[in-house]
Amino acid sequence: MSPNAYAIFNNNGLLCGYPGEEEVESPVFKWTCGDFEQHTGESITPSMYRFMAEYVRDNLSNDDLYEIQSGEYYPGDLEEGAVDAYFDLPMNRKIDLHEQMLTELRNEKAIAEAKEAAAIDALLDDATPFGTDSPINHEYIVFINGLVIDNRKKADLFETQIHEEEQWRGGYEEGAENF
Repeated sequence: MSPNAYAIFNNNGLLCGYPGEEEVESPVFKWTCGDFEQHTGESITPSMYRFMAEYVRDNLSNDDLYEIQSGEYYPGDLEEGAVDAYFDLPMNRKIDLHEQMLTELRNEKAIAEAKEAAAIDALLDDATPFGTDSPINHEYIVFINGLVIDNRKKADLFETQIHEEEQWRGGYEEGAENF
């Protein structure tokens, strides 16, 4: 019988391993940048993390899934293989991954900022959908405030990730077509 465990990316872009046995389950393992950085000896960027995490997700063995299912998964050879696979990529492919990630992060940041602005506008709008006497007016205001806060946090996270991705420099950007 095969294991029920699985690995997917959460809303924050982290690869998470789930036991696959509960209706409402929490991850039993999260792959972080540190799981890969211990093999690189240096910091990794969001595009590097995504490539390495996708490699891990796509190459989990049944034994790995059983370990996730039991809550006993520990990073090791698979994560080291992901690092090696990244560094074996042609430079042009790395540059493409980097540029694609920057585009995605900038788009996601713009969406989060637009949602934050729309929620602020809804709070400031005198024509609220509920009157001040409405029994759900307070819940509405709390909900909209939550949208403002959540989307500000997302925009800040994307800004941090953009900054991290922009630090990816190896001197290979120019003339990489020769590799």
